[in-house]
Amino acid sequence: MATTYRSVKVIFQNNTNQTLTVHGCAVLRGIWTKDVEAKQGADIQKQVAVWGSESQEIVAGTSAFVRVGSVHGYVKVSWSLPWVGAFDFSAQPEETLKDVLRVLPYEVDDRRPDAVVVSVTLEEVPRPESPPAG
Repeated sequence: MATTYRSVKVIFQNNTNQTLTVHGCAVLRGIWTKDVEAKQGADIQKQVAVWGSESQEIVAGTSAFVRVGSVHGYVKVSWSLPWVGAFDFSAQPEETLKDVLRVLPYEVDDRRPDAVVVSVTLEEVPRPESPPAG
């Protein structure tokens, strides 16, 4: 069994009423973690999706991204955990989503700096209340 030197696990919570779809994904450094790899075309209902990447090479980190689509646009989730240096994470919706979907502040568990876990939630932007009619 190979040794894992760096790993990132992303817990993505879809709190929208939309079925989201993975429209693009790639590991830029390292490999997908077994059983939690992102898959092109995978649907994400109102549930949790888990993705992960890891490095099995000494002196190498891991980085990856997942592009999730809705009927209104895309959210790009990306991460990088270098061998030396700071962990970097981003979950950015496209400009077309700013009035429809939002990413809540995410939580990073880096108590083990070589095995980081991130929880991120996507939800619908509340619509303004309409004043009562007449």
